[in-house]
Amino acid sequence: MATDPEFEKVYRTAQEYFDDQRFDEAERLYLKLLDRNSRGYADVFNRLGLICVQKGLYERASQYFEKALALNPKYTDASLNLVVTYNELRNFEAAERVFNQAAKVVRSEPASLDPFIQGKLANEHGKLGDAYYELGRYEQALDEYRKAVEIRPNFVDILTKIGIALREKGDLDQAVEAFVKAKNAGPRYVSAYIHLGITYYTQGRRDRALEEWKAAQKIDPANRAVQVYLNLAKKP
Repeated sequence: MATDPEFEKVYRTAQEYFDDQRFDEAERLYLKLLDRNSRGYADVFNRLGLICVQKGLYERASQYFEKALALNPKYTDASLNLVVTYNELRNFEAAERVFNQAAKVVRSEPASLDPFIQGKLANEHGKLGDAYYELGRYEQALDEYRKAVEIRPNFVDILTKIGIALREKGDLDQAVEAFVKAKNAGPRYVSAYIHLGITYYTQGRRDRALEEWKAAQKIDPANRAVQVYLNLAKKP
């Protein structure tokens, strides 16, 4: 940042407004800072992008995040913010490109791969996977989910989503393996038991399905979905 005392004062005030969620006032001051320096500052562009996201102005937000990355290609937060924004704009190819570049930067600098960044990277892979899954692009969804668990092997929800995507593709045996991994990673994660039971039921293995749903019921007796599946399994 510049050492100009007036600049520093405006910058600190803008940060305070931003932290207090006084976004209109923060935006006015950040733009004032950019007027004083036409090249701009990566963190100012990033904050302006976040303000636009809060207002639902995703196209403008993406432009700000892009400017932040043009100034600092290793700015991981700006990269992840741009990924989220591209997802909102349904521009999944651009989101994947930016995310893969961010992951490459982080992996090339292992010291920067702290748990917080690990979690953010894994979650963004998961979100990309969800987007592909919703479009019926299961192979691409699986690719993103697997990237997520490479970073965070015990993300039980992602392990379960891998099983679901495999089941949708018709790979039932592999889906079973994925759900078993999810159960091992999170023994009290009910969704893994439910979906493992569904997969067994689809294979015609009703007894195994019943076992999984009973186990899920022990973990969460009030779960209505579990009761529905138990009733299904008990029908002749």
